[in-house]
Amino acid sequence: MRLSLLFTLFPTLLFSQDVLKAPFTLLGPIGSPVYYDLKSAYRDKLTCYKLDLGNTVIDTAKMFHRIGELGNLQVLSLGNNNLDRLPEEFSNLSSLVYFGTKSNPLKSLPKNIGNLFSLMYLELQNTKLDSLPTELGYLSKLKILHLQNNETDTLELARSIGFLPSLVDLLVYNCILDTIPTEFRNLKGLKKLTLVKCGMREIPREIGKMSGLEILILENNHLMKFPSYACYLSKLQFLSLRNNHLSSMPDEICFLTNLQMLDLRGNNFTDQQVEVMKVLLPKGCQVLK
Repeated sequence: MRLSLLFTLFPTLLFSQDVLKAPFTLLGPIGSPVYYDLKSAYRDKLTCYKLDLGNTVIDTAKMFHRIGELGNLQVLSLGNNNLDRLPEEFSNLSSLVYFGTKSNPLKSLPKNIGNLFSLMYLELQNTKLDSLPTELGYLSKLKILHLQNNETDTLELARSIGFLPSLVDLLVYNCILDTIPTEFRNLKGLKKLTLVKCGMREIPREIGKMSGLEILILENNHLMKFPSYACYLSKLQFLSLRNNHLSSMPDEICFLTNLQMLDLRGNNFTDQQVEVMKVLLPKGCQVLK
């Protein structure tokens, strides 16, 4: 039910999710081959548009530092390569549209990552980042930023992310956040915000300023209260607060006039409270308890 509703409401966002699942199929020139090793990629550097180095041993001294030679590369995926850093030459990939890394213990990103001015999709999974570089704010075409399973104690989000003009989908999963920077209130075009297992004890005021939000997912945190300032997201259609410590909602939820689904499972609401909420919420809004 939940997935079918999301598909009905947000087909464009779901297409973006499809890109993340199958970047080598949906991105790059039609019919262009996927390369699976650096030697072949460098041999055909002018026609190498897609490079999948998942589960590949990479010789960082002899091979990987040449990655910047692949000037036409549009899709790059890394995985289980035992990389703790990316070479500075990585930032020469000016045609790169998608970059994803999984299970590489990256401790930092190149400071000149802002040179990737074509980048639209960025996925960082199972990293060891303490912070994200300020230069991320130069990625003016970035639409989707996903950060998952960061293994340091805390992750500091770059304040400059708040000035990414094209960002529509920001996901932070299982990464303990220091704070949400004040600048995030500038993300007026953000349509989907997912903050799951982030150690949050309260909902930052900045979220209440993200006026373009249609999907807000704040699951598996330590939230005790849903504040009234988060009830003025007039475009919000899907709100999930699953698995927190909530026991009440403010009367101001009546201002969520476009809400179609509210997921409250795993909290402390009584049946009576849910019935009162249904009166306050738009007609037809489904409440899951």
